[in-house]
Amino acid sequence: MADQSVSKDKKRFKSLDKKTFGKHSAAYLAKMAMLTAIAFLLYLYVKFNLPFFPAFLDIQISELPALLAGFSMGPISGCLVVIFKCLLKFPLSSTAYVGEATDILLGIAFVLPASLIYKYKKDVKHALLGLIVGTLCLTGVAIIVNRFISIPFYVKLYFGGNFDAIVGMLSSLYKNINRDNFYFYYLLAGVLPFNIFRCIIVAGLTFALYKRLSKILHWNGESLRKKADEGFVYDRYVTHSTIETDELAEKFAESLKGGEIILLNGDLGAGKTTFTKGLAKALGVAEEVTSPTFTIMNVYSSGRLKLNHLDMYRVESEEELYELGVSESVGEENAVTVIEWNKLSSLDGRIISVDIKPLGETDREFVFVSDEADKPIEEPQESVKVTE
Repeated sequence: MADQSVSKDKKRFKSLDKKTFGKHSAAYLAKMAMLTAIAFLLYLYVKFNLPFFPAFLDIQISELPALLAGFSMGPISGCLVVIFKCLLKFPLSSTAYVGEATDILLGIAFVLPASLIYKYKKDVKHALLGLIVGTLCLTGVAIIVNRFISIPFYVKLYFGGNFDAIVGMLSSLYKNINRDNFYFYYLLAGVLPFNIFRCIIVAGLTFALYKRLSKILHWNGESLRKKADEGFVYDRYVTHSTIETDELAEKFAESLKGGEIILLNGDLGAGKTTFTKGLAKALGVAEEVTSPTFTIMNVYSSGRLKLNHLDMYRVESEEELYELGVSESVGEENAVTVIEWNKLSSLDGRIISVDIKPLGETDREFVFVSDEADKPIEEPQESVKVTE
């Protein structure tokens, strides 16, 4: 009877996924278009020179939107922003497309490793590591590209093949430069520090803006101005034993794809940990699932999706969570995050609220709500009973 009573769960969740797929796809395209447009405008207009670098090396920050895309939507998205912004400039090219082509190489060399490392583990440490590795990759590629592509091409394009002309341009900056040591001075005293300095600027802006723009970057097509008590109800269920609670959790887990944040709301002893154990079982977690009341967070990596289980009951403030670093694990794309007693004011990802209300010694009512619905629904219009 239990299987028959909850057999419609899987179909309902799949139906919801189909309905939201188009919305999420449109949201992705909108975000990509926005970030590409911003990157293109930065590429065209936001650039400047510094007196201690060669005059034709422009400080520009157009990789910033690509990094934001890479961190929030994945490495491929970040690389696409780099490619699209340069393709948009092709009709305006004054370098026979060579400048834009080299900028594609440099941009991908920066964005791809940075976003790949951050995707592996979304925390401050890996974001910083990714940006450092990206900086080193871009700088290395820049040295190679300038030595074998850019300078030889520009000497032919702008100086008619007269190499001494470009040497003369840099003589005021590097006193001892000549034809024989040009690349030594230009690459090691110019290109190398220039690109490191430029990447530090872009990395700093990424750190400063990513969290502030997080809601927009992770927007999934829903309104960003929902009230606290708004939400879309999946369904309501009543279970009469821990076995039925386990079965309901397993059915619900079948709809999870990664990136979901599940907020468990209920009093002490309501059954939050029991429900989490059912999720873990359905995800294939082999480890024993225990309450993270004292550890704050338990991580289980043996299932088809990693399970991050947090209990914030003993946490005094949101700042403490950031200091401990546990907030960085919330909303990982390859994981399901379950939070009891949530104290984070800003959450990014597909948020599902599960309100658990004891109706008796073993009876429990479960209300599933999508979006950021903070207020438990105390008087449901209907409930579906799960019986043995």
